[in-house]
Amino acid sequence: MKTKGTKNLTFSQRLQIETLLNAKIKKQVIADTVGINIRTLYYELNRGKYIYDKPVKDFYGDVVRYKKITGYSSQIAQERYKIACTSKGRPLKIGNDYELLHYIEQRVKNDKLSACAVLGEIKYKNLPFTSISKTTLYRYIEMGILGNIRITNKPKKTYRKVIMKRAPKGTSIERRPLEIKERKTFGHWEIDCVCGPTKTTLLVLSERLTRKEIIFKMNDQKSNSVIRCLNVLEKQYGKNFRKVFKSITVDNGSEFSNFVGMEKSRYGGKRTYVYYCHPYCSSERGTNERLNREIRRLIPKGTDLSLLTKDYVKKVVSWLNDYPREVLKYATSRELFDKQLQLLA
Repeated sequence: MKTKGTKNLTFSQRLQIETLLNAKIKKQVIADTVGINIRTLYYELNRGKYIYDKPVKDFYGDVVRYKKITGYSSQIAQERYKIACTSKGRPLKIGNDYELLHYIEQRVKNDKLSACAVLGEIKYKNLPFTSISKTTLYRYIEMGILGNIRITNKPKKTYRKVIMKRAPKGTSIERRPLEIKERKTFGHWEIDCVCGPTKTTLLVLSERLTRKEIIFKMNDQKSNSVIRCLNVLEKQYGKNFRKVFKSITVDNGSEFSNFVGMEKSRYGGKRTYVYYCHPYCSSERGTNERLNREIRRLIPKGTDLSLLTKDYVKKVVSWLNDYPREVLKYATSRELFDKQLQLLA
């Protein structure tokens, strides 16, 4: 039965049309099933039209050529409908640049980037899309033009005043050089543990200037395990370790209690300087805390860390270091870190 007085199709109707078309149902039957006029159906098919290459196989199942096929996409039709609705007033800056919308949606959905990060990446890499501002992008999201993206507003954290009850286990952050706080030099790190319901934990190191991330999977949250990870890094970087890891800022957790062991080189002498934050003052390791929240996007709280494979941990590290960051003018941590290593060489 056809619906009367309905001007526009809903997204569910468009999904229904796409499903029936894929099932090879006749167009008149589709129109009757959806409850629209046959002419309206043809208008809709034209709205969601796209062309793709369909492989043509021979008798043995091998692809011999590709054939151009015209198909219908409910998603494309819905996006074009939303853009058409907005065109009644002020025209959109993106015009008919549907590829820009698809690129942003795919990077947000599949690669878990923020919409702002994707826009910055486009400008940083000078990709061939229509140029729009961050304000315009978020206005389009609120308008529903990018239908698969939502904006979440998180409440701001409140911080309590720091009260010193006991002396730190080693050198206090109060004695840390001012240049480290100002992020003007390379080689100063923050370190913390990301924990789960079991003893297994992740040791996370964050470089303050480039936001480079290094993650170790540890079987327990003990000081000896932390020192073993630092020994691995010292062996990896060799004589450059002191240049790459000039200082490390830690909290007052028991895993960082062996002040001497962390600073002492496995080859003799001092390999780095360790500074302890004030108790209950995570903002003094702001970079580390910020990036730990991003780790939780791929490893949610409550995850049994003992089940994580080495390959998955590497995937998380790559995602963090290849993320285009606004604070880095949309460069990636990997790019900036590698440039610093080249300067040392």
